[in-house]
Amino acid sequence: MIDTVSAENATLTWFGIPNHTINLFGTEIAPLTILLTLLIIVGGFAIARLARIITTKYIGTKLPADTRRTLGKTVYYVIIAIALLAALGASGVDLSGVVLAGGIAGIVIGFATQSLFSNLISGIFLQIDKPMKIGDPVLITGKLPDVAGVVVEITTLSARLRMFDGTYVRLPNSDVFLSEIRNYSNAAARRVEISVGVAYKEDVAKVIGTIRRSLKETPLVLVEPNPDVYVDSLGDSAVSINVWCWVPFSVWFDMRKQIIQQIKRDLDSSGIELPFPQRVVYLEKQGHKRKAGSPEAPPGEIREGLDINEYVHQSD
Repeated sequence: MIDTVSAENATLTWFGIPNHTINLFGTEIAPLTILLTLLIIVGGFAIARLARIITTKYIGTKLPADTRRTLGKTVYYVIIAIALLAALGASGVDLSGVVLAGGIAGIVIGFATQSLFSNLISGIFLQIDKPMKIGDPVLITGKLPDVAGVVVEITTLSARLRMFDGTYVRLPNSDVFLSEIRNYSNAAARRVEISVGVAYKEDVAKVIGTIRRSLKETPLVLVEPNPDVYVDSLGDSAVSINVWCWVPFSVWFDMRKQIIQQIKRDLDSSGIELPFPQRVVYLEKQGHKRKAGSPEAPPGEIREGLDINEYVHQSD
């Protein structure tokens, strides 16, 4: 009787699961191993679902809705992949071939989706760093050609801007993240920079005083910081004077146009000349005799020595 019980116990394991193996697709696998494999898979799916919920509802609250969903799905599938590999390892399956094939496939997929993942990661960091948000007027320079406009949307892979001419542009997140982003929305005031050229004969002190009075009489030009008017350079045809003043950011575009018009009006009323480039052209009179041995000049050749007014007078 004892031998019979011992024999029965020898063929049983915990919870009454038989200890003998089962031939499954040509491989001998114990029932307990199959149960452990299933538990790992079910547990992996449960953990992946819980991790996706936590990532979507708690960790990624500051991210856009589509970015949160993408991040949650990424976490979900990564955990499932890890659980499947763990289940295969627990089942006793030789994973050397799977690892080799997966490594090769990973390299190929990595090269094919390099820019995709780069844009995805850059988009996440843009949301964390927040150099710009929807509705901000920005200037993006550096890695990209200069792009100026208002931010319309920041998605998982790209940022969309409405440029000031009304057109829309799509920029990859990786390029935006590596570029310099100048955001104009966070400043209460912005500086207006204007260059004015006046004739050399004008009194510079008088010109600067006239421009200062013009700025003082122009509404919405801030007193602090104080406007700055100074001589910047001596050009070919004019003395260049820089005009710097501060205005509220919300009216910068309108105020810049108004300030230019007001300065021009006040300079004209003060009799201050705003020159334009001039050139003196000398023309040789048609039929003018040359020295002996010199080639005959063609009619209308440009030469030094005869003023154009004299040429016209003599031609008449």
